[in-house]
Amino acid sequence: MARTITLRLSDEAYEAVRRYAEADQQSVDRWVEGVLDAEDMRRRCAAHDAWVAANPPVARLASRLARRRHRLLTGLLAGGQGQPE
Repeated sequence: MARTITLRLSDEAYEAVRRYAEADQQSVDRWVEGVLDAEDMRRRCAAHDAWVAANPPVARLASRLARRRHRLLTGLLAGGQGQPE
């Protein structure tokens, strides 16, 4: 469900946002949504990084599994049977 929020900006801040949006050929609303999406992703990545740092055994296992899957997919895409271990 979409929510509407209201951001209150000073006139100077609004004009700066408007200039950035115009430079990107976007509406102010779309530009602000993009900035908020980028900030959300930055925060999610920081939280994931902190979790990985706090859980090294799980991170190592995930890395090994990812490498194995990558080898399997690479083999399948090359027309082979993959390289199961």
